[in-house]
Amino acid sequence: MLSLSKKNWRLAEPSPSAVSLLARELHLPAAVATLLVNRGATSLESARDFLEADFRRLHDPILMTGMRQAVDRVIRALDQKESITVFCDYDVDGVTSAAFLTHFFRDLNCAVDAYLPERQSEGYGLNSAAVRKIRDRGAGLMITADCGITGVKEVALANAIGLDVIITDHHQVGEGGLPAAVAVLNPHRADCEYPYRFLCGVGLAFKLAIAVRNGLYAAGWRKERLPNLKRHLDLLALGTIADVAPLTGENHILTRHGLAMLSTTSKPGLVALKEIAGVVGNVSARAVGFALGPRLNAAGRLGRADNGLHLLTSTNIKEAQTLARELEQVNRERKEIQKETVAEADALFHRQVNTEKDRVIVLASEIFHPGVVGIAAARMVEKYHRPAILVALEAGRGKGSGRSIPRFNLFKAFTDCSAHLIQFGGHAYAAGLSIKEEQVDAFRAAINEVGRRHLTDEDLIPEVRVDTVLDIAEIDRALYGQISLLEPFGAENPVPSFLSRGVKIQAVKFIGAEKNHVRFRAVQGDGRIEGVGFGFAAVFESVNPAAELFDIAYELNLNIWNGKEKLEIKLIDIRPRAH
Repeated sequence: MLSLSKKNWRLAEPSPSAVSLLARELHLPAAVATLLVNRGATSLESARDFLEADFRRLHDPILMTGMRQAVDRVIRALDQKESITVFCDYDVDGVTSAAFLTHFFRDLNCAVDAYLPERQSEGYGLNSAAVRKIRDRGAGLMITADCGITGVKEVALANAIGLDVIITDHHQVGEGGLPAAVAVLNPHRADCEYPYRFLCGVGLAFKLAIAVRNGLYAAGWRKERLPNLKRHLDLLALGTIADVAPLTGENHILTRHGLAMLSTTSKPGLVALKEIAGVVGNVSARAVGFALGPRLNAAGRLGRADNGLHLLTSTNIKEAQTLARELEQVNRERKEIQKETVAEADALFHRQVNTEKDRVIVLASEIFHPGVVGIAAARMVEKYHRPAILVALEAGRGKGSGRSIPRFNLFKAFTDCSAHLIQFGGHAYAAGLSIKEEQVDAFRAAINEVGRRHLTDEDLIPEVRVDTVLDIAEIDRALYGQISLLEPFGAENPVPSFLSRGVKIQAVKFIGAEKNHVRFRAVQGDGRIEGVGFGFAAVFESVNPAAELFDIAYELNLNIWNGKEKLEIKLIDIRPRAH
């Protein structure tokens, strides 16, 4: 049965014995034990690891293929006082990766510079002109951050002109194979047996720094000369969360500690960024994802990512505040441009897309801004629940970005359609491409053929994931506190969701400037709790809440207003009570 908002609900089915074991041995409510099992923590050891997030559970970075060679080359650069340049991508992960390594090498009194390509003129990844420029500036070693895995030609050029290269990148290896660098650090390379594959760019920067630190200690450096890398986990949390990396395993450990560092950071750039974004007190993953990350991303999207890099590496609070104000202005511009791009995409969708036969949305326009097509594609996926690719056209060429749904691997689909593309890269759920304008129609036809092979009608119905059934009477601050032990929430560790059946909906009140949100009271037996439903006004107007019982899917939310805390539920979806 579809919900009132036309979605399927999928209730998780964890092993009852695993839930019982964790609840009994760890003295947890069944609901919390269920959350752990749903996230893959099915044994006592893995559940304790998840809850404790202990640094001792991190893997030795030397297990990563190429790490020994990378460490040896970095230590040689330090010994010979060579200049090191960090070449990074312009999104938050790339900028935080470069900032992390910049702080690390500064701590070691090394001459370090960062090179950030300009999005419009240089595009994504390594380029030959930049390689020559970096060598001409006197660098003997270039370390890429969050990019470079497809830079076979550019690394060959670097080798030819005497610039050694270490690649750190978490993107998929290209069809051209690995670049001939001194070392290629990428857990996705086929010959890498590193136990955790989901580190993003800044996670790899951290691993390289840890390995170099260990190598320097083994080489006889006194401990007091070596940097305390925990101080820079604030940058790691920012980059990992903003890149929507899975918050499991090592990422879960590092981001939990990184958010604690971010909450009390003394880095001028982060202090100024939090100030301009209105983020105070303990910084949550949500604050990173919706307040801090977008401001940094906006700079990269509009071709001014160097502002973000300068902010994160600044040592002067006044300079940092000026840069943060500039980022705020850029973010406002980004919102306006994004609004125009989304409106154009919606108009094209209604004119060009046949939802009966098109499994994948492919839209191209000269009105699209190449810096925001990824965000706009994500909006189309949210609205129409099918993969979406938006291509910004200019002078006969297009730069595109796509977002996908759980059952469609975008990177593999691009690979299948590569004959129509100039180049592409990315992940299963997010990928980018460049294309000749004349190939857009052929590409649209080809990727929809792939879509018809892999996507069923059922796959295109939005799905609501529910962790477990909960009685409203069970909800209290103690339960909320124990659920909070699983934070930070994000990709692969989603905010816990619950289902309560046979609920009365009372005291409905329409709120918001356009009255499109609702406040209500949910009552089930002896349990009652206040709730909010964002965007649910039309759904509530279509039924008579007073005359029916409902099943509701929701998250728990601690509403803090004017210094007062109130536990409430945030509605995810609602349907008539299932009989």
